Amino acid sequence: MTETGRIGNQIENMPITVLDSFDLELFRRQINWRDENSFCFAREIHKPYGEIDVILQWCKTELVNEWRWQMIDMSGIDRPGRYIFYFDGELDCLAFTLKWA
Repeated sequence: MTETGRIGNQIENMPITVLDSFDLELFRRQINWRDENSFCFAREIHKPYGEIDVILQWCKTELVNEWRWQMIDMSGIDRPGRYIFYFDGELDCLAFTLKWA
């Protein structure tokens, strides 16, 4: 028997678990999911390649209330990335806007 045949037999004999249904709401609660509409403020920015890490670090240390971010378009060497940041606090949004927009 060839190596491929042995691997194929092993795969055929593996037990298969099928999820009957996927509870999306339960999943969202478990990972602390928040829809963008649940935030009070949002700000879109365009930043060059490599700059998002600095922005995220700043947000982690400077923002007080909950916030999230979403990548809309990934940056490349020749084009900026497009990101949306969501905020619960007005002062957080204002500080972010003054610093990064």
